[in-house]
Amino acid sequence: MTSDRAGIESRKKMSQDWICIIAEALKSVQATRFFRSERGFQGQFHVGLDLLLKDKGLVSNQAIIEEEYQKTIPKHGITHRPDLIVHIPFEAGLTRSRREGNFVAFEFKFRASQLDAIDRFIKLNDYLTELDYLLGFFGNINDARSFVELVPDYRIHIFNIFKDQDTVRVLHSYLEDEKPIVEEF
Repeated sequence: MTSDRAGIESRKKMSQDWICIIAEALKSVQATRFFRSERGFQGQFHVGLDLLLKDKGLVSNQAIIEEEYQKTIPKHGITHRPDLIVHIPFEAGLTRSRREGNFVAFEFKFRASQLDAIDRFIKLNDYLTELDYLLGFFGNINDARSFVELVPDYRIHIFNIFKDQDTVRVLHSYLEDEKPIVEEF
């Protein structure tokens, strides 16, 4: 029982570390131009996240960030293409299966509708359940709606990122004991 509790506490601590680093990377995107499209924002976020991961040492040096890595039924059990993933590639020979070494998966959308959000939540849920990613993150760019009440798994977190004048605002929404929690970074 003690080791189970220690494992849960360790997982919570790691989740909090990821959330703080991701929020910091999101806030590093400053140019107004990147708040006009999903792809531009995602690219700048990737750069910021890569720098922070190297600086903070949250994952091993073998972990990489990949964009739109193609998943296939025979290899992964799914066909979705996540916007970004942080993982240790199976091909590196450092993990026993494709379900190991998976840290976080990201889906982004520019001004997501409810249907867009549901689609992203389904994909994130598949990454969590089929490939054992620790966490899934949905970034709703330039929109304050989180749709957190529609999240199917407590490991999915929503970040709303928008510019208010010259200030980048980042809202983080998630479920805790099935209740929506919203905080600003």
